[in-house]
Amino acid sequence: MTDAQTPKFGMNMRFGGRYKILNHVVEFEEGRRIAWRHFGGHIWRYILEPVGKNSTVVTEQFDPRAARSPIVLKIIRATPRNQKAIDQTLNRLVEWASSR
Repeated sequence: MTDAQTPKFGMNMRFGGRYKILNHVVEFEEGRRIAWRHFGGHIWRYILEPVGKNSTVVTEQFDPRAARSPIVLKIIRATPRNQKAIDQTLNRLVEWASSR
C-alpha cells in the first residue's frame, strides 16, 4: 500500500512552536495495535493487551529504526524526549480511564 492509500490523521504538535503534522497509519489490528509515522519515517505505536475481563495494558512505543534522518533524531535527543512524552501520555490515559 502506498502513502496515498494508507489511512491518515493529523495532529497538533509543539516543539519550538506549534505546528500540524500529517501521519500515515502503518500497522493496524483492531483492538490490539495501531502504529503511525510521518515524513520523518520513525514510528509511534500503541499495543493493547487485554488483561482479565475489564482491563487492558497499554504500551506506547517510539521506534526510530526507520527514521529517514537518524542524525537529526540524535541531535534533538528524540528518544529521551519521546520517553518523557510517552510517560505523560500514559499517565493521562490512566487518569482518563480511572474517571470512567
